[in-house]
Amino acid sequence: MPTLFVSDLDGTLLNSNSQVSDFSAKIINRLTAQDILFSVATARSIGTAFDKIKPLHIRIPFCLMNGVFLYYKDNLHPVDICPFPKEAAITLLRESLRIGASPFLYQYLPNEQKMELQYFDLNYPPREQFYQIRKDSAYKKLVKVHAPYFHKEGIPVYINFLDEYNILQRVNEIVRNIPGVQSVFYHDPVLNAWYLEVFSSEAGKAAGVRRLAEIVHANRIVAFGDNDNDLSMFEIADECYATSNAPQVIQNQADGVIPSCDEDGVARFLAARFPEYF
Repeated sequence: MPTLFVSDLDGTLLNSNSQVSDFSAKIINRLTAQDILFSVATARSIGTAFDKIKPLHIRIPFCLMNGVFLYYKDNLHPVDICPFPKEAAITLLRESLRIGASPFLYQYLPNEQKMELQYFDLNYPPREQFYQIRKDSAYKKLVKVHAPYFHKEGIPVYINFLDEYNILQRVNEIVRNIPGVQSVFYHDPVLNAWYLEVFSSEAGKAAGVRRLAEIVHANRIVAFGDNDNDLSMFEIADECYATSNAPQVIQNQADGVIPSCDEDGVARFLAARFPEYF
């Protein structure tokens, strides 16, 4: 019975330095060479995810932007896309700007095989940090705007926010009244800020992992994660494990707790599951 093993990146497979350790890469690459089905599901886009997973020999598609995209490694043509409904995007952008929130709007440009990230202001340190991490990406262009615009050939796919809790709580209430979209609202430990991600109701990590399992003909799913946006993936998995650095509420939703991201928890779990390869 084929099993798909799928891991979140930040706080799970990536260590505190946002890197895959040499030890984790060695373990995972040995297993994928034996045709073990291993992939990742992350909120990151191609602009930051591709560089992070370079050490890994992932042979099957992986999920980006909370299941909005499925990609094969080193291939800029997505296998699958869940677009953001345009009317929903217009409503959310208008209403969030009205209350003083500052969104990031992602549009996929298929002709350029790039993501365009529109932003409004960086007058909040976590937003500035978010921008600095992404500004030099080969797969993404960042554009400062005063009003959002949609490219004729562009595909809106994602809107996110970094702001104070009370502001994002108001934005999240707006999202709940817009058909066709869903959100994940949580504290991001990397940026040390509240983070709201909004995407198609047909996306999400659970939906993305399900589509991936169908592609690779897996009958079972084992998931690893550390934060709120991993919980939907936990719900559809046959087994789910939280890293010990995850908040207690996340650990409580898991079938078990593995060592932290700085202790190569995912890799050590896999090595113990497949001792015959070591």
